[in-house]
Amino acid sequence: MTFPTNPDRFADGAVEPQGRARLDTLSQAKRELFAQRLAGRRTESNSSTAPLQQLREKKSVWSNSLSPAEERFWMAYTFEEQSSAYHIPITFRLSGRLDVPSLNEALRTVMARHEILRTRYELLPAGELTAVVDEPGACTFEVVDAEADAQELLVRATEMPFDLATGPLLRPLLLRISDDEHFLHITVHHIITDGWSIGNLIEELSVAYNAHAQGTDPDLPELPLQYRDHAMWQRSQTEEFARQAAYWKQALSEVPRELGLRTDRPRESRVMVPGKSVTVTFPKAAALGIARQTRTTLFMVLLAAYSIVLGRHAGREDVVVGTPVAGRQDPATEPLMGCFINTLVMRTDFSGDPSFRELLLRVRKWALRAYENQSVPFQQVADSAIPRTGVRSTLIQAWLALQNFHNPTLEMAEVDAEDVFVTTDATKFDVTYYITELDDQLELEVEYDSSLFDESTMRKFAGEFADGLEAASSDLDRKISEIFKENQ
Repeated sequence: MTFPTNPDRFADGAVEPQGRARLDTLSQAKRELFAQRLAGRRTESNSSTAPLQQLREKKSVWSNSLSPAEERFWMAYTFEEQSSAYHIPITFRLSGRLDVPSLNEALRTVMARHEILRTRYELLPAGELTAVVDEPGACTFEVVDAEADAQELLVRATEMPFDLATGPLLRPLLLRISDDEHFLHITVHHIITDGWSIGNLIEELSVAYNAHAQGTDPDLPELPLQYRDHAMWQRSQTEEFARQAAYWKQALSEVPRELGLRTDRPRESRVMVPGKSVTVTFPKAAALGIARQTRTTLFMVLLAAYSIVLGRHAGREDVVVGTPVAGRQDPATEPLMGCFINTLVMRTDFSGDPSFRELLLRVRKWALRAYENQSVPFQQVADSAIPRTGVRSTLIQAWLALQNFHNPTLEMAEVDAEDVFVTTDATKFDVTYYITELDDQLELEVEYDSSLFDESTMRKFAGEFADGLEAASSDLDRKISEIFKENQ
């Protein structure tokens, strides 16, 4: 199952007329809050000196104590017409004797453990964006008999809008095909989760279901923290974030305002971005061999090849790609759910027509410095790099994710669970590469803006990517222009 991993489309495009029109319809409080967020200001109640105990005494309401990721998603929801690009679907086909009451008990167990799964976001009259944690309730799977095409029903369930103010932001569905066959489907808004969290959710559902089916209490470890603790910690990191932001401002000096890919159709102003995807596989031996020879990582090799392809089609020697980092440097955050993910900016310089080996040295140097400065929220990085004139900047229009977070299988007694991939016709960027390691292959899913590109163009991109890696592996000291000229 492939999970969307990027929360930052909101930060990475030009403001559209629809966005401005939506801004005009907002109340004065919302407009003022929006202006504050764009300016990077914080109200006095956000001070990092606020006593932690004082905040803990009222854990159901957290005014102005949102993480940067939560703020970013709230703004995306408000100004992008509730795009389903921010909906994360989890779907399994279940075969066997399913204990529905135990499944519901398992869901309630997990929801009770994680406050973030019961969180919704209200804008108070004074303009304070507030996280409200509801009490654990009788959350159950909605059971629906499949009277139409199951895939169509699952897509419809995934695309159904959320209301961030009223919640809930986790929507469970059990699609019944027969007594012994179901689809377990959960849609979660990205504001309360990320790919790592989805893995935690699946693991805990498995443990809790099997325990309840046996009439015992689930053996789940006590959580050391809740997501709100992490959010408050982030808000206390003013000095560290300022230091890292200063690094990024210097590193991204004179960065191109946009990638500039040549498109099959003119770019139009829009809020909702229509998306499609194509998937190809190719041997990973070439990429792994390059990594071993150059003492780099597989990710660095893939990033170099991807950047070359983008640069060729944009006519640029300076290419920026976004990539996710888990944002869980503290081991205490590993069992938590919530949106910890952050975006790193990878800038690749091809000037002087370097060899592939030389290019990898540049990529490695940039990546290591990026990892050293990965904590500062992407929004601060983007705003310092490209001053924006509207809702979004254009710093990142291409994305690369090497899927390496834990991805457990749902394990339920007397039930076989099979992953099912459900996607929607919405995307975040011009081009996104999701790459997954298989036994001896790399699976490349190319997600793209179908209003700009034809499928044939994206298949050409994928072909150049795979062929370029193969050609480079045979002679790392050849110039990039020579390697990719052969693969035109």
